Amino acid sequence: MKKTKIICSVGPACDNVDVMEQLVLNGMNCARINLSHATEEASLKTIDVVREVRRRTGLPVAIMYDTKGPEFRTLEFESVGVSLHTGDTIRMVVDTVIGNSFHFSVNHPEAISRIEVGSHVLIDNALLELEVIEKQDGYVLLRALNDGKIESHKTINVPGIDLNLPFISSADRKDIEFAATHSCDYLALSFVNTREDVKMAREIIKENGGDALIISKIESQMGIENLEGIIAESDGIMIARGDLGVEIPMEELPIVQKKIIRRCRETGKFAIVATEMLASMYTNPRPTRAEVSDIANAVLDGTDCVMLSGETTVGKYPIQAVQYMARICEYVESTIDYSIHPDYKRRSGLSDTIARLVVDAVEDNNINLIVTTTMTGFTARKISNLRPSCTILACCPSNHVAEKLALYFGVQPAVIDVYDDTDEMIEATKRIAKEKFQLEDGELVAITGGFPLGKTHSTNYIRIVEV
Repeated sequence: MKKTKIICSVGPACDNVDVMEQLVLNGMNCARINLSHATEEASLKTIDVVREVRRRTGLPVAIMYDTKGPEFRTLEFESVGVSLHTGDTIRMVVDTVIGNSFHFSVNHPEAISRIEVGSHVLIDNALLELEVIEKQDGYVLLRALNDGKIESHKTINVPGIDLNLPFISSADRKDIEFAATHSCDYLALSFVNTREDVKMAREIIKENGGDALIISKIESQMGIENLEGIIAESDGIMIARGDLGVEIPMEELPIVQKKIIRRCRETGKFAIVATEMLASMYTNPRPTRAEVSDIANAVLDGTDCVMLSGETTVGKYPIQAVQYMARICEYVESTIDYSIHPDYKRRSGLSDTIARLVVDAVEDNNINLIVTTTMTGFTARKISNLRPSCTILACCPSNHVAEKLALYFGVQPAVIDVYDDTDEMIEATKRIAKEKFQLEDGELVAITGGFPLGKTHSTNYIRIVEV
């Protein structure tokens, strides 16, 4: 059974019940709503689709909202955009206009004043590179350094220039408020640069009655420099390699990815690797060998999740993309020696101790499954970070809790009743384990959690039982 989780971005190619059901049955664990593109109406439709897929499959599919953040983007263009050839010029203007071959507008016009002659302007993850050759009141003149296209709502990067964009704009605040009140399990924050950015978003979520887990997207040099504080304040980290690979030298990206994942594991936070993992499958039915290696290396690095973007939003083969990703993850996982743990396995605290004992028991005995009873998901997260060789069945009191465990490595959530009696609870969890994992009589299961359920806030017991 696949342990690495898969996030699928939602768009026209998969935003219906039948296709999304196939994505989930083939390995998708979370639906990502990209607020850079999705309207409130589209988001509400996606929520309805996810709910129906949950009902059909009985699986706890999570919902992630991804904020626009302080992104610098193009605004609307005529038709499908403008094609430029090397040497062509175009103006980036302060006024709001419909883009054409002469000029175009941006979502933060005040940032134009900070761009200097000689600066390089990179469009759509650097697919088009332009140089600033003139600056006047109201515009900068750009010259194309390669053939490419400018379209509506594409990202713009200006390496080396502080554009002084507000972290949470009025539009972002509105989006976060909407997410907090509309089934948000995870909130991915774009372009996080400091821990204060995370605090601001968390406060908005709380003010609106939400409890979403916050994922900080690392997409800039400043985000890397402030990584320690950002990780401490976040629930998880996304290595968003599109913008990050533009903001820092591209050759540094693989090493930065490994360092961030390692630091997430050391601090007990989950990690997501994103962007262009199966980009060739926008149009092709099979991945490239390089893409297979990329996914494999992310799993070997220790990531909890991998993510699909355009592959499932607008790609021709969304179901096949998930199938390939799941196959690659599952095979690579089967080659990993889970008995080898880094130094951070030895941590303090009763919950850490019991989590470690459970994982040690799995390694030292022929234990086929870990079952953790958890009111909040805390115990399952602790054990997940230690990477036991077997699956972790997290028995939760509600779908709400189960969905917040959807992105943790190796965790399979299930909803059970809350029991006052330990023996009743153990019999119930054994029954669920047998039903879900086809365990045979006599096979061993390690059961752990906090008891009495709902009356203790820490993991305090472990039992090894036969099915």
